[in-house]
Amino acid sequence: MLIRTYIPKMPLSMLVDYFWYMEAYNPTHSRELTLPDGSAEMIIDLGEDVIRLFDRNNHELVFGHAIVCGPHSDYFVINSTSESRVIGIHFKPGGIHPFLKERIDEIHNTHLPLHALWGSRISGLRDELLDSLVPEKMFRVLERRLLSLAMKDLERHPAVQYVLSNLHGCQIAEIIEQIGISHRRLNQLFRKEVGMTPKRLSRIYRFQEVLRNIHSGENRSWTHIAVDCGYYDQAHFIKDFQSFSGLNPGDYNPILGRHYNHAEIFT
Repeated sequence: MLIRTYIPKMPLSMLVDYFWYMEAYNPTHSRELTLPDGSAEMIIDLGEDVIRLFDRNNHELVFGHAIVCGPHSDYFVINSTSESRVIGIHFKPGGIHPFLKERIDEIHNTHLPLHALWGSRISGLRDELLDSLVPEKMFRVLERRLLSLAMKDLERHPAVQYVLSNLHGCQIAEIIEQIGISHRRLNQLFRKEVGMTPKRLSRIYRFQEVLRNIHSGENRSWTHIAVDCGYYDQAHFIKDFQSFSGLNPGDYNPILGRHYNHAEIFT
């Protein structure tokens, strides 16, 4: 398996975690669990003409070769039997907002064909990527084309940016007091630019911290992980884990060589 990543230059680096490329990924499992981190993703399959996904209700979703995954607080499942050569953009939470006509909360927990959002503006993108031959050139194509898709100012609302910068390890009530706007107003701004409320994103961040703890390989009890990640007790931890993954913590099986947001499903 070959994986390459690239962090774009400013100003895109304010909005994008990284571009990524993967090829020769041929797992033995046919389905792969994808766990939420609150961000959006653009995915272009360079080998197949169809992308197949399954939602948390096991409904199959069939798309063409390019999709946008809106900001997710739900898990979904990838059909991994044909995932052989893929490139994508992993946005930071709220990072896709400047590139949308719609409010970002309208695509929360949603998958859409790429052309449904950007129409003819992305015409020829896949062919241009295929002509580039190597990942490094593909990343430059994506960087240039993404900048051309901006429909709004690339700067976030100051209150949204402040919350995103301070949400790890802080209580939302404390943050609201510091920025001096109402809880209702902050929720409105956050849904518009990030796709969900600060409270939901905070829960996802805590869940992601659990995954990092598990993925570290340290032999730690669930109780210690739950306490260190800020859960009231083990029951609270298990309930949240099940909500975001559909699994009990002991059934989480990260895939070697993949990001910890990807887990094997035994079928």
